[in-house]
Amino acid sequence: MLQLKNIGLLSTYNSTIESFESIKNCNIYIENDIIIDIGENKNNGDHMIDCNQKLVTPGFVDAHTHPVFKNGREKEFIQRISGKSYEEIAAEGGGINSSIIGVRESTEIEILDHVKKRMDEFLSMGTTTIEAKTGYGLDTESELKSLRVLDHVHNNHKIDIFPTFLGAHSIPDEFNGDSNAYVDLLCNEMIPAVSEQGIAKFCDVFCEEGYFDLKESRKILKAAIEYDLVPRIHADEFSNIGGSKLASEVKAISADHLMEISDEDIELLSNSDT
Repeated sequence: MLQLKNIGLLSTYNSTIESFESIKNCNIYIENDIIIDIGENKNNGDHMIDCNQKLVTPGFVDAHTHPVFKNGREKEFIQRISGKSYEEIAAEGGGINSSIIGVRESTEIEILDHVKKRMDEFLSMGTTTIEAKTGYGLDTESELKSLRVLDHVHNNHKIDIFPTFLGAHSIPDEFNGDSNAYVDLLCNEMIPAVSEQGIAKFCDVFCEEGYFDLKESRKILKAAIEYDLVPRIHADEFSNIGGSKLASEVKAISADHLMEISDEDIELLSNSDT
């Protein structure tokens, strides 16, 4: 039996009272990976970890991550806080499409190494479960490769990963802005291939001006539903073009960002399955 002793403060969910509670100066007892008791001044276990009066909590869950990339874009953070918009950075060659070459040209092993290191960092800060999106390959093979990387890490790392296919992250440069052609590729080739691969649980779309409009986003998510992928949506981040309404319409499991959501749409989402 494993004993976590000398816990200064345990913050956890109490299912009996359906609320979080804090317990001071306690021990946790674990047997066969199951917590069997929480209390004070108990007998010592077979193995002990001294928590040195520190805080103990359940593992954090990060419900929106983009970990599958090779080259970082840290310099864009400086540009953003200096006043440049997301769209301006993209027009100068930065943004989503600037990450694509790294993923497309890297081997699976190379990307795997980067993703493992990011998972180590997540875990070191207390995050034990993440939703993880693709979206930096934007062609069929690179997106499938990204999902294989996530699956490998999930099966070989302590962190739990729930993979999302985000082929509808941006329109890749080779399409020269022809969103219709890329949406056709997504619906007719990429989504069926992702479904057949069987790794992704969700399908996401960046419903935003300059990326995928409302009609295109609806088409993509409905195609995903036909292939048993659960819809998610990046909605109302820079402008409100109806993304949160679409989330409610397709019963998306989540609508993310929502910085430009209206009061009406907040009410709509609060009464929806999203």
